[in-house]
Amino acid sequence: MQKKTEVHKLELPTRLPIGTVNAYLVRAGSAQVLVDSGIHTAECRDLLADQLTRLGVHPNDLDALVLTHGHVDHTGSTQWLRDHGVKVYAHPGVANWLDPDGEWARYREAFDKQFFRLMGMSGEDILYAERMLNFLAQLTDRSVVDVPLLPGEAFAPLPGFSVLYVPGHAQAAVALWNEQTGEFIGGDQVLPRISSNAVIEPQAGAKDGSQAVRTRSLIQYRENLQFLQSLSIDTVYPGHGDPFQGVHSLIASRLTEQERRRDELRELLGQLGKSSAYALAVAYFPERTDQAPLILSEVVGYLDWMESIGVVVSQLEGDGVLRWQVAGE
Repeated sequence: MQKKTEVHKLELPTRLPIGTVNAYLVRAGSAQVLVDSGIHTAECRDLLADQLTRLGVHPNDLDALVLTHGHVDHTGSTQWLRDHGVKVYAHPGVANWLDPDGEWARYREAFDKQFFRLMGMSGEDILYAERMLNFLAQLTDRSVVDVPLLPGEAFAPLPGFSVLYVPGHAQAAVALWNEQTGEFIGGDQVLPRISSNAVIEPQAGAKDGSQAVRTRSLIQYRENLQFLQSLSIDTVYPGHGDPFQGVHSLIASRLTEQERRRDELRELLGQLGKSSAYALAVAYFPERTDQAPLILSEVVGYLDWMESIGVVVSQLEGDGVLRWQVAGE
């Protein structure tokens, strides 16, 4: 069996409810690769540089930076590393997230505003949600993807590793997997302590974001977790929390938890009667209304899943709000 690579966890601050985020220094032979870059703050960059120094590495020594997905806690300091000559490897779609003032950001902003209204948010709640998203945008810096990563291809800088496409938590998301050693570096796809939110995003191709179709992210996420169940995975290096083993039993548990939550939301919807997604989200997550975009994304994912299997039905009403009810009621 191939010898495992040398992997060092670098824990970085985020200023977000999730707490810290992990970057990883991966060494294989003479290759030195960093996975993810943390947020765009001096505190994060200084701590990242300090931890690399303790491992005898200067940013100039890195052969590559891999971004697992485009969320700000994983990409914010990317340009700082590019300024040190490090090439950025990522799913092509991550380039959109590295352009916080660009065309895709405006497309996504228009989608979010329409999505929030459609799902029953009030004007005040929409403003609060937009302030949250604007704050997140400030935690990333403008950068680019130098080398697009395509699913199934070998990851040249690290012999033995290949690229997996892992949509769900994010659309433009990849993992590095070594089939021989079972090492899996997967960002937020499988976390040891919590289940990742399958974040809803706009699909590309609409005239503008307000007309974009939403992704069915939770359905995708479940399909991808089931795919990961079929792989030989030994050690997972997650985006948050400590590296762990036993991923197959954890995935089975996550899938069961999702089914339980689906049933709880169906029961609650039956109690509420016809309801908007946001009203259902607030009723189910009353202690997390300060994270309105996340709880809305979570609940809409479950409603889309339940609608796909005929458990609930939806109707767009005269006030422009989409409302759901249990099928047959």
